[in-house]
Amino acid sequence: MKIFSLGMEQLTVNDLKSAGFTVITQNVLPEPPHMDGQMLMVTSDHVSIPELSELQRKYTNTTILYIYLQKGVRGYHAVHMLCESLGMYFIPPRCTSSAIVEKIRFILEEDSDERCNLVGFFGSGPGIGCTSVAKLFARRIAAAGQRVILLGMDLYDPGYDRKAAISLDRLRPKITGKLIHAEDFEQFIKQEGYLYLPGNYDYLSAQDYQEEEIEYFLSTAGENADVVIADFGSIPESAAWYVGMQKSALRMLVTHPKHEYRLEPLLELAGHMDLHPQDFQFIINRSNVEEVTSSKNLAHRFGSEIALELPYYQPFQESLPLGKKELQHVDDKVNALLVSLGLATEVRKKGIFL
Repeated sequence: MKIFSLGMEQLTVNDLKSAGFTVITQNVLPEPPHMDGQMLMVTSDHVSIPELSELQRKYTNTTILYIYLQKGVRGYHAVHMLCESLGMYFIPPRCTSSAIVEKIRFILEEDSDERCNLVGFFGSGPGIGCTSVAKLFARRIAAAGQRVILLGMDLYDPGYDRKAAISLDRLRPKITGKLIHAEDFEQFIKQEGYLYLPGNYDYLSAQDYQEEEIEYFLSTAGENADVVIADFGSIPESAAWYVGMQKSALRMLVTHPKHEYRLEPLLELAGHMDLHPQDFQFIINRSNVEEVTSSKNLAHRFGSEIALELPYYQPFQESLPLGKKELQHVDDKVNALLVSLGLATEVRKKGIFL
């Protein structure tokens, strides 16, 4: 199958070609007789939303990918719904070239052997404890003998109470120039067995980060660690949050039953990136704080699994002071995580494989 591309940037076209696809760049829409059984990839800059119905009627035997480029959290739903009703595939804004490659592989039912060691932590709201839980997992994975890099990828909060000599914004010129080397990771803060990079202190630059540079940085970090833990924070409108959603092998969503109303729009937004509730593991923080909705009911309603429940602790603690029983529970989850990433072997415990 050939892919006819109208409006896609050359970087994405090159990545598609590198992935083994035959891509033909167009300046105008191709003639329908040439498109029988082929794929058409077109952006919203070249085909407006009102023109989609006519596009579908014009290319009746063509697989159509509609790349919607207008950024912003709002506005996906109606366009996505229209594409679904017309039998088109929808690609939301902020999708990276690798995400588009994976989407096409999914459409063509091709398997990808790409190994990913990125574990993303997302919060259902500011102050929910996303950074603290990410540090907990980084500490326990490091204690299991793995080389761990923890990246602060929350562009709205550095996740570190002190001004650091090294941080995401200080490293950004090298990220933008794609000049990150192995020795740069050794400059990170050494904290409880892992290497830690605080997030972005320069709040005015939060919207200036580009998806491609975030993807490059995460990929480079993955080449220099056994496991990369990334704290993507709780605010969706950032390049890092979107890339983290797309690239993470495992997605941990730190939440609380009182954030039920926050989870619904977050998971709906993730749905536009072909992610479903079963693609997330809930970590219930402050589970001993009484709420009307229980943790189990929360998970059942959304269709996600609960990976862990943590009790309430006083804020502003560098490490969560877990008890022996709680720590064992975390270590069991860490072992399961490492097994899923191919970094540990299954062990039999009381007749059950873990």
